[in-house]
Amino acid sequence: MEYVISRHGNQDINWVGQYVPSMVLYDRSDDPVPGANVVPNIGSDIYDKFSYIIERYDNLPPVMLLSKANLFKYITPEEFELVKNNSFFTPLLTMNHETKDDVSYYENGIYWEVNNKWYLGAHPCKHDPDMIMKELGIDKLKYLPFAPGSNYIVTRQNVMKKPREWYAKMRDYLSWAVYPGEAQIIERGLYTIWK
Repeated sequence: MEYVISRHGNQDINWVGQYVPSMVLYDRSDDPVPGANVVPNIGSDIYDKFSYIIERYDNLPPVMLLSKANLFKYITPEEFELVKNNSFFTPLLTMNHETKDDVSYYENGIYWEVNNKWYLGAHPCKHDPDMIMKELGIDKLKYLPFAPGSNYIVTRQNVMKKPREWYAKMRDYLSWAVYPGEAQIIERGLYTIWK
């Protein structure tokens, strides 16, 4: 399994060495790690994940772990131990994320959140959010299944459900800000497009 890590804010990546000897690192921090792919700080971690997919689309490994450097903010080390060797599609998320009546809940091992674009208040969009949601296939869902933090184990087959051009188009939506609202939307659509 190839680990693809997106780092910003000088996050610690030493944990990766406990699991694999090397990684593909996209580093947008002020103090980049030697040998990392130094990238501009735009589009959040999803920009990096899509860059990896676009660059290697014809030569993707069979299984990839696509994660932020601060993975353990989104899943406990104990929960990660249970799934770290999976060779099939696996959302990496804690089962202890906060839930609220009529807003969010867990079902079948995934977190569900009401699909009302509440998060765009803090993260505005430059592009039409309804159009992006339609391209992700989540525009008609009342609740969205997703892994908060957008960390996943995916297979080549999961990724190749969409063509390289689709990932390039979606990445272009992210290129205008550090934390664009488009990234919030895409984060909530990854489970649906890869499942």
